[in-house]
Amino acid sequence: MPFSLKKTKSLIILLSLIFFQFVLISIQVPRGDETNYFERVIFSVFSPINNGVVSVFRGIGSLWKGYFGLHRVQKDNQRLQKEVFRLNQENSLLRSMLRTSKSEKEMLDLLIELEGSVLPARIIGLDASNVWKSLVINKGSLDGVKKNMVVLDKQGHLVGRIVDPVTFKQARIQMITDTESGVYVIPQGKNVPGIINGIGNGQCNLEYIHATDTLIVEGDRLITTGFDGIYMPGVLVGHVVSVVENTSLFKEIKVVPAFKIQNLDLLAVITVDVNELF
Repeated sequence: MPFSLKKTKSLIILLSLIFFQFVLISIQVPRGDETNYFERVIFSVFSPINNGVVSVFRGIGSLWKGYFGLHRVQKDNQRLQKEVFRLNQENSLLRSMLRTSKSEKEMLDLLIELEGSVLPARIIGLDASNVWKSLVINKGSLDGVKKNMVVLDKQGHLVGRIVDPVTFKQARIQMITDTESGVYVIPQGKNVPGIINGIGNGQCNLEYIHATDTLIVEGDRLITTGFDGIYMPGVLVGHVVSVVENTSLFKEIKVVPAFKIQNLDLLAVITVDVNELF
């Protein structure tokens, strides 16, 4: 190759390199507040990747915070439910006290005694022979449960009492609908005492109401009297649904209990001696 042609080629390559260098320098020169071309290219290539990584970590962070937030809300909700349940039971018992015409001092003393006496319990078993006979709850002697303690539903209606057996973490409840159960009651506002006995089908009979009595009628609300020494007075037991006269000495009176068996998800065991309260 002639020397002049080789020299010319070298000069062209040198000029090309110089031109390319100027181009690189020019695209990297700041343009005021604007980014240079090189930065734009880099930004365009890596921006989607960066956004994706940030989004993933933000999502993980939100999920993590959401999990703990939800867990905290659930715990607060459970605590509030227990508090509302306790307050409803105490309110129900206070209404029962009012029905016994207690003085203001007696009411205050009883309110102090009631503090902490409501033990929430859940049903873990039913009587296999008859669902209206008895229930098993998840509280026992380790929780302070004892025989003959009164059991109410969420609304403060009478369900029954604790009977044997009572184990460390379980206890049996005899329902008022059991055929062997008996509760002294009185129609609210009327002085006609009687005894409610279960008849094994979800209803009860009101016994020992004389055939000549005309005070008890359908719709009467029956409340406990406390005469049996087990149940505190003034608790709603049920409603009279029928009054039938017959040839016997006493009327045939059917009663539907105030509690609803399908709603017995949470019960209240009253852990104080009602004979000391009332």
